[in-house]
Amino acid sequence: MSRRLKLDVRPPPVLIEEDARVQALQIARSEPQQAEEYVSEISRLWNRAQSAFLEIGRLLIRAKDRLPHGEYVAAVEAELPFSARTAYQLREATRWATGGTVPMERLPGSYSTIYLLSTFEPPLLKEAERDGLIRPELKRAELIEWRRRKSGAGEGEEEVRSRLARLKRERAKLDEEIARLEAELTEDA
Repeated sequence: MSRRLKLDVRPPPVLIEEDARVQALQIARSEPQQAEEYVSEISRLWNRAQSAFLEIGRLLIRAKDRLPHGEYVAAVEAELPFSARTAYQLREATRWATGGTVPMERLPGSYSTIYLLSTFEPPLLKEAERDGLIRPELKRAELIEWRRRKSGAGEGEEEVRSRLARLKRERAKLDEEIARLEAELTEDA
């Protein structure tokens, strides 16, 4: 049969890889049938989601570092499909995750759980590790409950000092951000 186009016959549709039709065909072809197939496919997609949030965090960090003063908030955060708070958590989770404190293969799959871990002072993080919390399947709710139980048990002096130091660092970051925003408002006036 000739591969030449015929004027009176419609050509076959061209399917592009990211096209929703291609994705639907791929899903139809590979639709899981058994429980282990569903688990495997969902796990594969979840791992892709984890690497995607780390890449989003990297891009947010680069944008914040490279864009002119005020442009990050105006052009990036204001237009993103998530809040400025989420952007902040993605940046901080990525910084911490790529900092080598915990090997990547042991990190939880959720940026919000990684972010929460990133707020732990080293003694508390070591304690979480001793208690077996640093693992890929760690859920945020489990970590919050563990932290609640720890803080309910009463803090020792070292933990209080560590927490105070963390809060002072957070306050310094907030003071810096407030000053930046006030300067931005002054420039616009």
